[in-house]
Amino acid sequence: MRINEKGGSTIKTIDELLDEVAKNLNVSSPVKIPERKKEDNISKKQIVLADKPLNIGRLSLDMAKKTAYAAELAAKAVNVKAVISIVNEGANLIYFSAMDDSYIASAKISQDKAYTAAALKMPTYKALEESRGGALDGLTNGNGIMLLAGGEPLFANGRLVGAIGVSGGTKDEDALIAKTAAEVFSNLIRNL
Repeated sequence: MRINEKGGSTIKTIDELLDEVAKNLNVSSPVKIPERKKEDNISKKQIVLADKPLNIGRLSLDMAKKTAYAAELAAKAVNVKAVISIVNEGANLIYFSAMDDSYIASAKISQDKAYTAAALKMPTYKALEESRGGALDGLTNGNGIMLLAGGEPLFANGRLVGAIGVSGGTKDEDALIAKTAAEVFSNLIRNL
């Protein structure tokens, strides 16, 4: 985070965060995910931008792990102890991770954010805006719906394949971490 002239912190832009994640991974931008330890069982392919889209049918566990790893790196970059949930196109949980010393309440919240992003096919911050006089007017939290920033749908070739939910920071931090991970996911599917 940057310190503004009044001594308060300001949130990073997604480009700044993507660059910082790349720097922490010792790679050049666009973001690339390096090899992980053998025990992590992550593919050796790197995430990079490419022109050709991949025709994938479902969100694999391997892609979910890589997307969550990108969210974890982004969370570390903004000093947030995040809980990360990833669901498939049916909003069923397929991957969950909680950083050390994260909030217990963030477990359910991150899952609900991922569910909401998948169920509504839009970021949760957008769903909140739409619930206040927009297309989703009157929609409230409950029954798995969580109208807080930090949930992002994951699309492949314009089709929903899943969503990520992040909880543990401020609304801006959660939204930034989730958006960064969604961008990494988009880069990942272009290179498989």
